[in-house]
Amino acid sequence: MLFKYLPPDRIDVLTSGHIRFTQPADFNDPFEFRPVISSIASKEEMDEIIERDLNEIIEDELQKIPAAVRCLISPNQLQRATRVFYEEYWSTIKNNFKEMGGEASRVFMDKANELIGVLSLTEKRDNLLMWSHYASSHKGFCIGFDSNSPFFKRKRSESDEFYHLRKVTYRKLRPNRTASRLSGVELFLVKSLAWEYEQEWRMCAVLEDSEKFINSVPFPIHLFKYPNSAVKEVILGACIESEVKSHILDVLGEDYPHVIVKQAKISTEEFNLEYVDLN
Repeated sequence: MLFKYLPPDRIDVLTSGHIRFTQPADFNDPFEFRPVISSIASKEEMDEIIERDLNEIIEDELQKIPAAVRCLISPNQLQRATRVFYEEYWSTIKNNFKEMGGEASRVFMDKANELIGVLSLTEKRDNLLMWSHYASSHKGFCIGFDSNSPFFKRKRSESDEFYHLRKVTYRKLRPNRTASRLSGVELFLVKSLAWEYEQEWRMCAVLEDSEKFINSVPFPIHLFKYPNSAVKEVILGACIESEVKSHILDVLGEDYPHVIVKQAKISTEEFNLEYVDLN
């Protein structure tokens, strides 16, 4: 089971059966989806391309030249000249590739916010910081989702980056790769060690696939429908107000009769939460 902390004004997640997939720039971590793209390609990668494709490229380009000109230089001569030019000017090419890497990082971030939404869940239902940050200082609630629900297992191919759960990893350094070697894991699933306490899992989605769309600033809200059966547990915050509690219990009784309901309580002896079954 994985959990989603919510503030008290988000009871609509239960009443409507829709949940938001959020654009990366709307997260509270400014490093989201910001890998360090050091270059478009390294010298080693370019050497591989030269060795693999240069002959074919030269043959194709020679065919575009009038025959009278083409006969003045052989493919082997042109290949040797190209290799010499490539080696002599690699320093300039390298600097240009580095600048292009920085621009690629910016463009990726902009496009990610237009195209990709992320649902963030956690392994932890009892983290005091997350109850405070994401559930309005324990006044909200926490939904426990069945991670084995088909909703979380819609991977369309082995290389698919969308519609299936994956665990976030935490590192000291940001991912730093050339554009051609950057993986989906490094793009979407690496965060600073400062966030390790969240024990996060993510599912990415294509924003265009959302069932509901709400205009909002700075980013529109994209909502995706989940099945009621995907909810296994709801935990009410330790400081939840009675009116909010009653509303949630009414919704659960009507639409989620199978769900286990718990009330968080402040421990009398420890800096901890205790849970009481309400079913």
